[in-house]
Amino acid sequence: MLRRNIKLVFSTNVLMLCFGVVTSLLSAWALGPAGRGNLMVVLMWPGIFSMAAQIGLPQAYRFWTAKRPECVSALFSNAVIFTLVIGLITLGLAEILVPHLIGERSAEVLHLARIYLLSIPLLMLTDLARGLLEGARRFTWVGLLRLIFFGLQCAAYVFLWVDGRLTLATATYTLMGSVITSLVVSLIAVWHELRPTWRPNLSELWTTLRYGVRDYPGVLTEFVTWRLDLMMLVGMASSSAVGLYAVALRLADITSTLASSVGDAVMPEVAASNKADEATEVVTRSLRLTLFAHLLILIPLWIAAPFILRFAYGQGFVEVTNVLRLLMFASVVWSAGAIVISGLNGLGHPGLSAIARITAALVMVITLLAWLPSRGIQGAALASITGYSVMFVVALFWLLRRRRIGLWECLRPRWSDVPRSLKPATLRARLAGFTHGPQPAKSQTADALVGSE
Repeated sequence: MLRRNIKLVFSTNVLMLCFGVVTSLLSAWALGPAGRGNLMVVLMWPGIFSMAAQIGLPQAYRFWTAKRPECVSALFSNAVIFTLVIGLITLGLAEILVPHLIGERSAEVLHLARIYLLSIPLLMLTDLARGLLEGARRFTWVGLLRLIFFGLQCAAYVFLWVDGRLTLATATYTLMGSVITSLVVSLIAVWHELRPTWRPNLSELWTTLRYGVRDYPGVLTEFVTWRLDLMMLVGMASSSAVGLYAVALRLADITSTLASSVGDAVMPEVAASNKADEATEVVTRSLRLTLFAHLLILIPLWIAAPFILRFAYGQGFVEVTNVLRLLMFASVVWSAGAIVISGLNGLGHPGLSAIARITAALVMVITLLAWLPSRGIQGAALASITGYSVMFVVALFWLLRRRRIGLWECLRPRWSDVPRSLKPATLRARLAGFTHGPQPAKSQTADALVGSE
């Protein structure tokens, strides 16, 4: 089940990544570095306010839906009420604060930023519905609603770019339409798969809030650690610098696709496991596979970085080659930490994962304040590496201590970790099938008999 879910989520994330690369290319071509930076300024804060207002509930919904599927109706009803109350309060607060957080920007950027703030309650309810689906391990629907969000954006960008109408305003309205569509699909998915009834329950709300509050500092600081560099750049740097850094971030995200896929599938799988040793093995094996796969991906991307920037984005973006390389390495470290964090949450230790993320956030704030003014976007990338490394080390320490396993036992490569489809015997058999053609039916029958002995 875990392998199937990882493949499904990974396939979804690969498609999302492809859509993201296309939209990144088109927006860079149409808007240039400064326009790309302005778009990032518009889109940055609604997601942050939405996450802050959720108080860790999406993680709690994943956990309790996996543990007690019978509470789905109460969770869904509470999600709707919670979004209406807290979402609207958060929207009002954001309308007051965001103009002061984005620095000195043009009137158009400020106007579009206020419009996109309307997505805050929509994003909140979408995340809670997705938490229900992930907890119930309905990853097909989860993948579909994520693909709809990015797919619609990509299709609209292509149409607008071909028509010569891809501007900052049309890009913002396209994102708003994608948010609305994604919410509608998530509600349809919850209704179709889980059949919730209207049954608000204050006791269930407190239960989920207790879990969410324990994990909330970690969720918030993990996101802050992941994107604190960009958040500070939005408030302090020029639009051109923000645009260059945003392009480097988009390309660096290529190496984190596998980790996000594994992390999304690992947490509910570990939470649903009744055997401690089996749950621990799921986490450690996922960590090993993630690390080794990322290192294999990193090497060719590191070499090809300047060529990718030149031929894909244009000569104006080549200056961020070294920043891109640093962010690629940072993405590998973050991916390893994300797997361990997901494992700790699934094992019922959200407080420990929060400690790792809070520590990393504090370190990152200090390094960004020290390096951003003097080193610019390169200093932001170095601060990311430092913060992600702290998160990984602290989270791994708590995992090893709680599960009573050694570092070598956790990270030691094992032949059994390699998927069967990638082992030499399987690859030789496939190669033989291509070079010699299909075997006679008699040989296939003999193989089946041998396999049954």
